[in-house]
Amino acid sequence: MYRFVAFIISAALFFAPSVVEAEQEGTPKERTFQFEKRYAAAGDVDTVRLRMDMKLDFLLNGPGAEPEEMKASDTTITHYVMTVLAARKGRLDRVKLAFGEKYEDTVEEGKPERKVSPLSGKTYLAGWVKGRVVVTDEAGKPISKEERDDIESSLPEFGKADRVLAAFPDKPIRVGDSLDRFAKVFAEESLQSKDSGVRFLDTRVRLLEIVPDPKGDVGIFSLTTTMVFLEADGPLGMTFPMEGQLRIRGKGARLLEFTMAGPARVEVNEALRAVGVTVQGSGETRLHLVDPTET
Repeated sequence: MYRFVAFIISAALFFAPSVVEAEQEGTPKERTFQFEKRYAAAGDVDTVRLRMDMKLDFLLNGPGAEPEEMKASDTTITHYVMTVLAARKGRLDRVKLAFGEKYEDTVEEGKPERKVSPLSGKTYLAGWVKGRVVVTDEAGKPISKEERDDIESSLPEFGKADRVLAAFPDKPIRVGDSLDRFAKVFAEESLQSKDSGVRFLDTRVRLLEIVPDPKGDVGIFSLTTTMVFLEADGPLGMTFPMEGQLRIRGKGARLLEFTMAGPARVEVNEALRAVGVTVQGSGETRLHLVDPTET
């Protein structure tokens, strides 16, 4: 299995369960999910479309000062197709990333702005070469630092065993079962950004239901977590208690859809609270990841 996007884009590529129905004589047993651990192979193709939205509308108040408004919104769109070019024993060696649209829309102080990624409409080759990740354009030529920095979040994990795949339970699971080990590894490997200022805490995953589908039964998993923005010397702390779902088709090991959303909770630091500074308002963040070829 290979990684999702940004802080979570690599999640689109993890291996999913297939449904197993067992019966005793005359009495059907409860349906179960058996995770079939399929390794990445040359020729695998995954399509990812990701939308992330964040809105903040807060008012900072303090004695002897005019209220300060904190109002902003941010929408990020990422669409790409990843083709595995080489893999050994499930460990990725080389991939091709073909980007469609990739941009960020922001509104600050009432002024809208769109920043188009340098990756939009371009194709890149990435692989594990002599112990390090090498990324080039489609012709094998070096890319700019700006492109390299932007593509980092979309790169899978090269040359290493898949921790997320290994975290799936080997035994069948039933509706209502929690996947504690998987939840921990999923947060670390798929949700967690390389940005040290963001953490996902107390992540939990549970099987909600098994849905029949002509292409193969689909498992619906609930997910809860808390996203925390950490800034050691910053004036504000921000947390998002998040809830969402994972829709996974067993056959083909495909993540069909991943959604997650939650409200923002903002607090001033102890030094500001001590002098009477307060913050009021609301905010939210939403994430929607889907494989458009599978829905």
